[in-house]
Amino acid sequence: MRTIQQQLRKWLKANKVMYRANKHKKEWKQKRSKERFTERELKELMGVNRPVYRRAKGGAFRQR
Repeated sequence: MRTIQQQLRKWLKANKVMYRANKHKKEWKQKRSKERFTERELKELMGVNRPVYRRAKGGAFRQR
């Protein structure tokens, strides 16, 4: 018994068809341009300047 690949090669030779499997062809992704943030924008994203609330006595929320 022949494998399917061998049968395909034999058929292609008999019918004189040009065929190549693109095994090694890679598609490259486009590189994104890196976004640069200022220190102020980074702090805003991290939430540095937001009010901080903690639980106090009796389970009440208090601002620190």
